[in-house]
Amino acid sequence: MPAMPLDILFEVFVYLEPMDLLNLARTSKPFKQLLVDRTAARFWRAARENIKGLPDCPSFLSEPAYANLCFDAHCHNCLKPNIQTVHWEVKARYCQPCMNEVYYCFVSPESIDAYGDNPLPDPDNLLGWDVPYSIRRHKLSVKAIMEAWRQTPAENRAEFRIEYTARRKQLLAFASDYEKWFEMRKKARSKEIEETRQDRFNSVEQRLRDLGYGEDLDYACRLYRSGIHPLLKIPRVVQARPLTTRGWKNMEAEVLGVMDGIRATRLQKERLAAITRRIKKLGEALVPWRRTVGPITPYTQELLLMPEVSSLIDAPTTSEPTEEDFSTLEKGFYNFSSQWRNRGCSKLSQMVRSKIALPSDVDVFSLAVSQYFYCVRCAKVRYGYDSDAATYPNILVHRCLWESRSFPAPEDTYEGIIARLEGGVPRTLDTLQSLADKARPVIEACDQDPARVTVDEMDALDIRLRCTGSCQEDGVYTVYTWCAAIEHTICGYECGTGQPSWEKVPLEYLADVATLEEIARLNREARRMDFIEHWFCSHCPRTFNFKWYSYAKRTRSSLVEHLRKEHDIDNPTELDMYYDPRQYDRVKPVYFIRKGLDLNPHRFLRAQTASRMGEVKWVDASWFDSLQA
Repeated sequence: MPAMPLDILFEVFVYLEPMDLLNLARTSKPFKQLLVDRTAARFWRAARENIKGLPDCPSFLSEPAYANLCFDAHCHNCLKPNIQTVHWEVKARYCQPCMNEVYYCFVSPESIDAYGDNPLPDPDNLLGWDVPYSIRRHKLSVKAIMEAWRQTPAENRAEFRIEYTARRKQLLAFASDYEKWFEMRKKARSKEIEETRQDRFNSVEQRLRDLGYGEDLDYACRLYRSGIHPLLKIPRVVQARPLTTRGWKNMEAEVLGVMDGIRATRLQKERLAAITRRIKKLGEALVPWRRTVGPITPYTQELLLMPEVSSLIDAPTTSEPTEEDFSTLEKGFYNFSSQWRNRGCSKLSQMVRSKIALPSDVDVFSLAVSQYFYCVRCAKVRYGYDSDAATYPNILVHRCLWESRSFPAPEDTYEGIIARLEGGVPRTLDTLQSLADKARPVIEACDQDPARVTVDEMDALDIRLRCTGSCQEDGVYTVYTWCAAIEHTICGYECGTGQPSWEKVPLEYLADVATLEEIARLNREARRMDFIEHWFCSHCPRTFNFKWYSYAKRTRSSLVEHLRKEHDIDNPTELDMYYDPRQYDRVKPVYFIRKGLDLNPHRFLRAQTASRMGEVKWVDASWFDSLQA
């Protein structure tokens, strides 16, 4: 280029920008001599006109210095590159470390006096209160002003102040105009970069659609509408340059890896939605079957794990099962329910036989001794008391056998999806224990053989029991049925640390006991009917999901209204509703209490409740004397 004719060079110069001329001037001495000469100002002006909106060069800067300040992003102190912060008032760019070197922390006469021996005026008085903060503390600016002040005769210093004020105003005007242009240029550049990046991203998207990732891209756009698209996390995708064939080859493997992850997420979401939709259809298909079988049925989770059911629920999303497909499973449900119950009974039977020796020819669950069970998990939750006992067959649907917040199956498997949708996975019966050893003393107190007597035979006995343990209070005579006595034995804390012991209630008192027990039975039924939210509709699909359980349970009166409004049933029967089989209403004793006894102490709390319910007979003190006699 130095050997080219000058007229050709001059023609080239008018198409360049200021930074181009600046770089050219730094390449060689001939170009420097040519471009920094005053006669080259027209080239710099032409170059400035190629930059839209750039303010004119101020009078206190040369054209090369102006181009250097505006476009060369290096620190003017240490030459560190890519410095975008321009200090317009001092006409320089500084990196953050250099700021501590070129600026005063605090301007004082003493700090400025280091530049000379003559006394100096107060800098605030000299420079004026309205001087920009950066000028007042910029060392080079303050030094130059102080030296000029010293060299100015005293009679001319007023003019110096006027001249300095005019230059300062000119500098501030230049800084204001340039800042506006600089911000406008930054925004335009940012827009240009963003458009280039968007064009590159669109090109990447088009290549992916050509490769068959269209659905996955549409899914990602919906999923990451308010977040960050995974492709934007790949550095090569967000570069501000047009996409070339070579650039695509360099990023193809990484981009396809991300898209495969998005595809897997999309397919998993579609699978989850399909399984959720099909479970709802299955629940509707199960309604007539559950009405026939009753509430003691396998958990929905277990039904969903049946091979013939899972093949429909987890079928490909392109083949949607119909209601007829689910209705054909009804026979399989009956067989599975029978097998499920047999497995549970076999396990519970082993538990009973581990507690008490039974003949091999008896039906274990017809015996009175084998009716009560409790859950070890519940006992731990409820402070060690095994008071949450349940009877057979309700124990087969005990809450702890399905409620679980831990999901052992991986979430991308069918079992893991079922566990999360249904609130848990079916557990084994290992958390249950038989209470046959607790029931045995009660049955023996009734002069019956625990290994032979059945529930019906125990109910038919005209025998009531009284606990002679430490729970008895003076003036209170508590009478238990055999069921209530077993439950009293289970709740060992009622007798303190001692074990309950039993004696028969005299026959002459059984007539009064029967009256009180009938009142207690009616109270229990009334409480079930009107006050407890444990009734469920047999016509609505159900699961054992805890979320469903919380909104589906009702009082009996509200359930009757629900059947009338939702199912057009005015006179519901037992087939239309059922009481929660997981809810066990404890059988309570009845009381004979001495007249005048103060029931306010806390130890009489149960007797107070029974008194309010009418399950107490008040007797004279002579009644207790005759009892002891």
